[in-house]
Amino acid sequence: MSLPELDFAYDEPDVGYKKVRLHFNENLFLPDEYYKAVAAPLEPWELRYYTDPNNKRLASAIESHHGLPPGIVVITAGADEGLRMAMQLAAHMGRGLAIVEPTYGMARVVARQVGLRPAAAAYREDLSLDVEEVARSGVGAVYVCSPNNPTAHIVKEVEELAARFNGLIILDAAYAEFAGYWRPRLYEYGNVVEVRTFSKAWGLAGLRVGYVVANKRVADALRALSLPHPISAYSAKVVEKALEVGKPYVERSIEELKEVRSWVLSQLKADGYHGPTNFVTLKVNDAEAAAAELDKKGYVVRVLGGKPLCRSCIRFTLAPRPVMEGFLKALGAALKI
Repeated sequence: MSLPELDFAYDEPDVGYKKVRLHFNENLFLPDEYYKAVAAPLEPWELRYYTDPNNKRLASAIESHHGLPPGIVVITAGADEGLRMAMQLAAHMGRGLAIVEPTYGMARVVARQVGLRPAAAAYREDLSLDVEEVARSGVGAVYVCSPNNPTAHIVKEVEELAARFNGLIILDAAYAEFAGYWRPRLYEYGNVVEVRTFSKAWGLAGLRVGYVVANKRVADALRALSLPHPISAYSAKVVEKALEVGKPYVERSIEELKEVRSWVLSQLKADGYHGPTNFVTLKVNDAEAAAAELDKKGYVVRVLGGKPLCRSCIRFTLAPRPVMEGFLKALGAALKI
């Protein structure tokens, strides 16, 4: 039996937990008090039995939390699984997919995994999007991330694209809460699949819980592509508790983040990208060398070499000020080498 060449795996080194992890954009500002508040022990029967099909109870809780119509939220195993389902739908539509670059590297990997060979669109130097070019591209779906990773900018043209593009828009809104966008609303256009996660602002990356929001017709199609029990009973129960009591903690963490971000930006000498997110991207002379030096000091950052507009960049997650003070000293030393 011959197998195809599968050369598109996402390269994710195991860095452990002893170093300062500034490469995953986890919310590092949430206190232990938050995690104690949302912890939800399971009853024995909840361990014995499968969850409700499609975790519809949690989907309904999310719809109620955001004031959304019933039946438009589909639970996924993290945002990546939401991307996979949306791209599988695009593959079934049969007209191809475009990915607006630079953006989240996993988007291209997931597209390849479901059999798509994505075309590339690109932001202009000023980070604006040529809606006309995308609309005329002929593809059946387009992936856009807003706020975008790694440029941290809000893609202001998404609504115009939704109105003009004759196809599916896969909107990766993983960082929406950092920008103050709590309630999904672009599903109203009918051709937008908004992908959300509890891994970023909500600080629950270890639970692997995401969800997609789309109009009822598209949501039903995505549900048909979902596994029947996408997340565990424990993950669902903790997220329900977080929706009930956790938002004030998350909001406070975002306010603290904003203060630290302003201070960090005032200290930086290198050019790069920043915006309403929990990370900063820097343009450096040698991204690999800078990251290697930072690793020696115990800080792990993301290397973005090769991406459009980010030919030699590193991206780091913002952390509480004491962590950032040590990191900026190490960064300054690394950039001088």
